[in-house]
Amino acid sequence: MKAVGNYIIIDELSENSTKTKGGLELGEKHREDIRYRKGKIISSGPEILKENQIIMFDRVAGFPAEYNNKIYKVINLRDVIAII
Repeated sequence: MKAVGNYIIIDELSENSTKTKGGLELGEKHREDIRYRKGKIISSGPEILKENQIIMFDRVAGFPAEYNNKIYKVINLRDVIAII
């Protein structure tokens, strides 16, 4: 699968749990209020981004796409906020 135009195909990374400064552990369900998520680039239309880079993107951006029985997320370049 190859992205075209300003689209980016990513594999959304899930974080198991994180601890707050107060010591509380937050599972994936409790992280719904966090706006930005991490993802690994599978394919990128723009040449700025490369495969296997980890990015941060807006969680409400894009749409799911299924390929070879795996669900990926397709987002637009403007939804990327950082390259990690």
